[in-house]
Amino acid sequence: MHSFNRDSFNLALLKYRDFQGFLITGQHSGTHWIKWMMSHALARRYGVPPPRYFDNPSSNDLIGHPKHPRLHPQAPRLASSHSIAPHALGWPLVRGLAAPPPYVVVVRDIRHVLVSNYEKWRHAYGVSFADYVAGDPRGRAYVCDIWWYLRFKNRWGDVASRYPGQTLVLRYEDFQADRIGALRQIAAHFRLPLTSADLAFGAAAGSKAFMARHRDPEVDQRSLRPTGVGDSALGEAELATVRDILGRHLRHDFGYDYLHEPRGLQVRPLQERRVQAA
Repeated sequence: MHSFNRDSFNLALLKYRDFQGFLITGQHSGTHWIKWMMSHALARRYGVPPPRYFDNPSSNDLIGHPKHPRLHPQAPRLASSHSIAPHALGWPLVRGLAAPPPYVVVVRDIRHVLVSNYEKWRHAYGVSFADYVAGDPRGRAYVCDIWWYLRFKNRWGDVASRYPGQTLVLRYEDFQADRIGALRQIAAHFRLPLTSADLAFGAAAGSKAFMARHRDPEVDQRSLRPTGVGDSALGEAELATVRDILGRHLRHDFGYDYLHEPRGLQVRPLQERRVQAA
């Protein structure tokens, strides 16, 4: 009932159509990192200042929430959101009346999302990791849990399956393996005239060392967490819980090996797709 209510009546995403591109990211799927890199590539191409910090409102100067004012009219109008696609976004009638912008959807392995979110919010949650992994289907207890991410993948998997030409799906792991290649995919889908030099400039800005020098000193938050730091880990009991929930409710696995058999929309790693294309 929670999913039905949210996916049927949360129609805010349908209001925002006058954009050259819309970046949709799952929570804990590299939102700030990807926006930071794309913003630097855009800043170089259009001769505007890049964001000063990645962790304060300036990070939205070139790619922000659709409600944010447009600071650089000479640059493409791009927006980002964590929004889950409403059912109406997949209706041909709605798309015929008002065509939505092209979407780039970034997903991540749910198992890694759970560890990342718990590590960030564990003190606020005040529960064991095993309890957190089981999640709250009502959507009240946690900022993000397995149920939120399951809904995110199901709804955007439905949209991408039906409208693959307008919906590009990338995996967070694509950016880890090849930042320039993944940024190039975004630029091509949004029809942005970014050169190889622009993309290289943006990718270089995405290094941990560079981003560590561009944290807002007034923002009280932890430093960038190195990969693997943290004592939370999915043991056999937690993995069994994940498999049980996903096995009963997941429609699209996006190529991740959650279950014994592939399910729904399959998205291979970017490097594999390039090899096949070659």
